[in-house]
Amino acid sequence: MTSTHPPAASTMRLEGIAGRVAVVTGSGSGIGATVTETLRKLGARVAGIDLEAGSAGPELALAADVRDEAQVDAAFAEAEARLGAVEMLVTCAGVFTPVPIADLDLAEWTRTIDINLTGTFLCAKRALGPMRRAGFGRIVTISSGAGIDGGTESCAHYAASKGGVIALTKALAKESAADGVLVNVVAPRAVRTPMLAGMTDGMDEAIPVGRIGEPDDVAAAVAFLCSAHASYVSGEVLVLNGGWW
Repeated sequence: MTSTHPPAASTMRLEGIAGRVAVVTGSGSGIGATVTETLRKLGARVAGIDLEAGSAGPELALAADVRDEAQVDAAFAEAEARLGAVEMLVTCAGVFTPVPIADLDLAEWTRTIDINLTGTFLCAKRALGPMRRAGFGRIVTISSGAGIDGGTESCAHYAASKGGVIALTKALAKESAADGVLVNVVAPRAVRTPMLAGMTDGMDEAIPVGRIGEPDDVAAAVAFLCSAHASYVSGEVLVLNGGWW
Protein backbone atom coordinates (compact mmCIF):
# COMPACT_ATOMS: atom_id res chain seq x y z
CA MET A 1 0.00 0.00 0.00
CA THR A 2 1.32 3.45 -0.89
CA SER A 3 2.00 5.75 2.04
CA THR A 4 1.36 9.43 1.41
CA HIS A 5 2.10 12.47 3.51
CA PRO A 6 -0.92 14.64 4.28
CA PRO A 7 -1.18 18.12 2.76
CA ALA A 8 -0.56 20.99 5.15
CA ALA A 9 -3.77 22.33 6.68
CA SER A 10 -2.63 25.84 5.75
CA THR A 11 -3.37 25.03 2.08
CA MET A 12 -7.06 24.63 2.95
CA ARG A 13 -9.48 27.51 2.50
CA LEU A 14 -10.87 27.89 6.00
CA GLU A 15 -12.86 30.93 7.06
CA GLY A 16 -13.18 32.34 10.55
CA ILE A 17 -9.57 31.94 11.70
CA ALA A 18 -7.74 34.93 10.23
CA GLY A 19 -7.35 37.75 12.74
CA ARG A 20 -8.39 35.63 15.72
CA VAL A 21 -6.19 35.35 18.82
CA ALA A 22 -5.29 31.77 19.75
CA VAL A 23 -3.40 30.12 22.60
CA VAL A 24 -1.71 26.79 21.89
CA THR A 25 -0.19 24.82 24.77
CA GLY A 26 2.71 22.47 24.18
CA SER A 27 3.71 24.70 21.27
CA GLY A 28 7.41 23.90 21.47
CA SER A 29 7.39 20.59 19.60
CA GLY A 30 5.35 17.83 18.00
CA ILE A 31 1.64 18.37 17.43
CA GLY A 32 1.64 21.69 19.29
CA ALA A 33 4.34 23.16 17.06
CA THR A 34 2.51 22.11 13.90
CA VAL A 35 -0.84 23.41 15.14
CA THR A 36 0.85 26.71 15.97
CA GLU A 37 2.39 26.97 12.52
CA THR A 38 -0.87 26.04 10.81
CA LEU A 39 -3.02 28.56 12.69
CA ARG A 40 -0.48 31.30 11.99
CA LYS A 41 -0.44 30.50 8.27
CA LEU A 42 -4.23 30.69 8.32
CA GLY A 43 -3.97 34.20 9.75
CA ALA A 44 -4.41 33.73 13.50
CA ARG A 45 -2.31 35.57 16.05
CA VAL A 46 -0.91 32.79 18.20
CA ALA A 47 0.50 32.80 21.71
CA GLY A 48 2.34 29.56 22.41
CA ILE A 49 2.70 28.20 25.92
CA ASP A 50 5.42 25.70 26.77
CA LEU A 51 7.72 24.95 29.70
CA GLU A 52 10.39 27.02 27.98
CA ALA A 53 9.53 29.94 25.74
CA GLY A 54 11.20 29.42 22.38
CA SER A 55 11.86 32.11 19.80
CA ALA A 56 10.33 30.44 16.74
CA GLY A 57 6.78 29.41 15.89
CA PRO A 58 4.19 31.47 17.75
CA GLU A 59 3.90 35.24 17.47
CA LEU A 60 4.21 35.34 21.26
CA ALA A 61 6.12 32.61 23.11
CA LEU A 62 5.32 32.21 26.80
CA ALA A 63 6.84 29.96 29.45
CA ALA A 64 4.42 28.26 31.86
CA ASP A 65 3.79 24.93 33.52
CA VAL A 66 0.19 23.99 32.71
CA ARG A 67 -0.06 22.19 36.06
CA ASP A 68 0.33 25.50 37.90
CA GLU A 69 -2.81 27.66 37.96
CA ALA A 70 -0.92 30.85 38.78
CA GLN A 71 1.46 30.33 35.85
CA VAL A 72 -1.44 29.56 33.50
CA ASP A 73 -3.26 32.71 34.61
CA ALA A 74 -0.14 34.83 34.14
CA ALA A 75 0.49 33.43 30.65
CA PHE A 76 -3.09 34.12 29.54
CA ALA A 77 -2.96 37.61 31.04
CA GLU A 78 0.19 38.39 29.05
CA ALA A 79 -1.35 36.98 25.87
CA GLU A 80 -4.42 39.16 26.39
CA ALA A 81 -2.34 42.25 27.10
CA ARG A 82 -0.11 41.84 24.06
CA LEU A 83 -2.39 40.23 21.45
CA GLY A 84 -5.94 40.86 22.61
CA ALA A 85 -8.79 38.73 23.89
CA VAL A 86 -8.14 34.99 23.48
CA GLU A 87 -10.74 33.55 21.12
CA MET A 88 -9.32 30.08 20.46
CA LEU A 89 -7.52 27.56 22.68
CA VAL A 90 -5.82 24.34 21.63
CA THR A 91 -4.47 22.19 24.46
CA CYS A 92 -1.59 20.13 23.05
CA ALA A 93 0.62 19.92 26.15
CA GLY A 94 1.06 16.29 27.16
CA VAL A 95 3.47 13.58 28.27
CA PHE A 96 3.75 9.83 27.93
CA THR A 97 6.33 7.52 29.46
CA PRO A 98 5.47 3.84 28.91
CA VAL A 99 5.36 1.94 32.20
CA PRO A 100 3.57 -1.38 32.87
CA ILE A 101 0.89 -0.90 35.48
CA ALA A 102 2.63 -3.33 37.83
CA ASP A 103 5.64 -1.00 37.84
CA LEU A 104 3.73 2.28 37.72
CA ASP A 105 4.43 4.35 40.81
CA LEU A 106 2.26 7.12 42.17
CA ALA A 107 4.70 9.84 41.12
CA GLU A 108 4.51 8.93 37.41
CA TRP A 109 0.75 8.43 37.59
CA THR A 110 0.34 11.86 39.20
CA ARG A 111 2.70 13.59 36.75
CA THR A 112 0.80 12.20 33.76
CA ILE A 113 -2.64 13.05 35.12
CA ASP A 114 -1.51 16.52 36.22
CA ILE A 115 -0.04 17.52 32.85
CA ASN A 116 -2.46 15.82 30.48
CA LEU A 117 -5.75 16.25 32.32
CA THR A 118 -5.36 18.89 35.02
CA GLY A 119 -3.36 21.08 32.63
CA THR A 120 -6.18 20.87 30.10
CA PHE A 121 -8.71 21.75 32.79
CA LEU A 122 -6.76 24.77 34.06
CA CYS A 123 -6.23 26.23 30.59
CA ALA A 124 -9.82 25.62 29.51
CA LYS A 125 -11.16 27.12 32.73
CA ARG A 126 -9.00 30.23 32.26
CA ALA A 127 -10.08 30.65 28.64
CA LEU A 128 -13.79 29.96 29.15
CA GLY A 129 -14.73 32.97 31.28
CA PRO A 130 -13.68 35.68 28.82
CA MET A 131 -14.93 33.63 25.84
CA ARG A 132 -18.39 33.23 27.37
CA ARG A 133 -18.59 36.93 28.23
CA ALA A 134 -17.61 37.78 24.64
CA GLY A 135 -20.14 35.32 23.23
CA PHE A 136 -17.58 33.53 21.09
CA GLY A 137 -14.89 30.92 21.57
CA ARG A 138 -13.35 27.76 20.17
CA ILE A 139 -11.61 25.21 22.39
CA VAL A 140 -10.01 22.09 20.93
CA THR A 141 -8.46 19.58 23.31
CA ILE A 142 -6.05 16.87 22.22
CA SER A 143 -6.81 13.40 23.55
CA SER A 144 -5.75 10.05 22.11
CA GLY A 145 -7.20 6.82 20.79
CA ALA A 146 -5.81 5.35 24.01
CA GLY A 147 -8.41 7.38 25.87
CA ILE A 148 -11.10 5.43 24.02
CA ASP A 149 -9.79 1.86 23.79
CA GLY A 150 -7.24 1.78 26.61
CA GLY A 151 -4.26 1.84 24.28
CA THR A 152 -1.48 -0.72 24.16
CA GLU A 153 0.56 -2.20 26.98
CA SER A 154 2.24 0.10 29.49
CA CYS A 155 -0.04 3.09 29.09
CA ALA A 156 -2.75 2.79 31.75
CA HIS A 157 -1.83 6.18 33.21
CA TYR A 158 -1.79 7.83 29.79
CA ALA A 159 -5.06 6.20 28.73
CA ALA A 160 -6.73 7.30 31.96
CA SER A 161 -5.57 10.90 31.50
CA LYS A 162 -6.72 11.04 27.88
CA GLY A 163 -10.04 9.40 28.67
CA GLY A 164 -10.50 12.12 31.25
CA VAL A 165 -9.80 14.77 28.62
CA ILE A 166 -12.64 13.38 26.48
CA ALA A 167 -15.11 13.40 29.37
CA LEU A 168 -14.02 16.90 30.44
CA THR A 169 -14.41 18.20 26.89
CA LYS A 170 -17.94 16.83 26.56
CA ALA A 171 -18.92 18.38 29.89
CA LEU A 172 -17.46 21.76 28.96
CA ALA A 173 -19.26 21.66 25.61
CA LYS A 174 -22.62 21.20 27.33
CA GLU A 175 -21.94 24.09 29.71
CA SER A 176 -20.69 26.52 27.09
CA ALA A 177 -22.46 26.03 23.76
CA ALA A 178 -25.33 28.38 24.60
CA ASP A 179 -22.75 31.11 25.21
CA GLY A 180 -21.19 30.74 21.77
CA VAL A 181 -18.21 28.67 22.93
CA LEU A 182 -17.74 25.41 21.05
CA VAL A 183 -15.58 22.72 22.65
CA ASN A 184 -14.36 19.61 20.80
CA VAL A 185 -11.66 16.99 21.11
CA VAL A 186 -9.29 15.47 18.56
CA ALA A 187 -8.16 11.92 19.36
CA PRO A 188 -5.25 10.71 17.19
CA ARG A 189 -4.12 7.09 17.54
CA ALA A 190 -0.44 7.11 16.56
CA VAL A 191 1.33 10.23 15.34
CA ARG A 192 4.96 10.66 14.33
CA THR A 193 6.20 12.97 17.09
CA PRO A 194 9.26 13.16 19.37
CA MET A 195 7.12 11.84 22.25
CA LEU A 196 6.56 8.57 20.38
CA ALA A 197 10.04 8.31 18.86
CA GLY A 198 10.91 4.65 18.32
CA MET A 199 7.46 3.48 19.44
CA THR A 200 5.71 3.58 16.06
CA ASP A 201 8.12 1.36 14.10
CA GLY A 202 6.26 -1.24 12.07
CA MET A 203 2.83 0.29 12.62
CA ASP A 204 2.33 1.33 8.99
CA GLU A 205 1.32 -2.15 7.87
CA ALA A 206 -1.28 -2.44 10.63
CA ILE A 207 -3.10 0.73 9.59
CA PRO A 208 -5.52 0.48 6.64
CA VAL A 209 -4.41 3.75 5.01
CA GLY A 210 -0.83 2.46 5.06
CA ARG A 211 0.87 4.98 7.32
CA ILE A 212 0.86 6.35 10.83
CA GLY A 213 -0.44 9.82 11.47
CA GLU A 214 1.53 13.00 10.97
CA PRO A 215 1.23 16.24 12.96
CA ASP A 216 -0.28 17.84 9.85
CA ASP A 217 -3.21 15.41 10.09
CA VAL A 218 -3.97 16.65 13.59
CA ALA A 219 -3.43 20.30 12.68
CA ALA A 220 -5.90 19.99 9.80
CA ALA A 221 -8.56 18.62 12.16
CA VAL A 222 -7.87 21.35 14.71
CA ALA A 223 -8.05 24.06 12.06
CA PHE A 224 -11.42 22.77 10.84
CA LEU A 225 -12.85 22.74 14.36
CA CYS A 226 -11.60 26.30 14.96
CA SER A 227 -13.06 27.55 11.68
CA ALA A 228 -16.47 28.91 10.78
CA HIS A 229 -17.15 25.66 8.91
CA ALA A 230 -17.58 23.86 12.26
CA SER A 231 -20.06 26.31 13.75
CA TYR A 232 -22.56 23.51 14.45
CA VAL A 233 -20.04 21.12 15.99
CA SER A 234 -19.58 20.89 19.76
CA GLY A 235 -18.92 18.07 22.19
CA GLU A 236 -17.59 15.83 19.43
CA VAL A 237 -14.63 13.44 19.44
CA LEU A 238 -12.84 13.47 16.08
CA VAL A 239 -10.85 10.23 15.93
CA LEU A 240 -7.80 10.16 13.64
CA ASN A 241 -6.55 6.60 13.20
CA GLY A 242 -6.36 5.85 9.49
CA GLY A 243 -9.14 3.28 9.75
CA TRP A 244 -7.36 1.31 12.48
CA TRP A 245 -10.71 0.74 14.20
